[in-house]
Amino acid sequence: MKNTQFMKLNKDFKRLYYRGKSTVGINIVVYVQRNKKGYNTLGLTCGKNIGKAVKRNRVKRLMRESYRLLENKINIGYDIVLVARTKAVSCKCIHILKDLEFAFTKLGLIKDDEKISYNVD
Repeated sequence: MKNTQFMKLNKDFKRLYYRGKSTVGINIVVYVQRNKKGYNTLGLTCGKNIGKAVKRNRVKRLMRESYRLLENKINIGYDIVLVARTKAVSCKCIHILKDLEFAFTKLGLIKDDEKISYNVD
């Protein structure tokens, strides 16, 4: 991911939870706040209600891949936190991708004319 760095500090996550704008999808919750940097920062979280470590890591991989597919369409200069919901365990990457695109469009990170097409068999 060329325009994105990963968020690691707990204070950054908490700042987004309290001050950022959020939207809820079926599989994920997205928190966003503008930053003054020339890149995006991404944080991924999965609570223990998702399941054991194997399931949590799978969901984080799906969220990371979905974000990677949308990265070129996202405006630069935002802090983003993706939180997995319990339904994310049983879904495929395309469902998370659609949820992310909907949430980013709703929050103003993706312009309407830049929607991606899904080639799913």
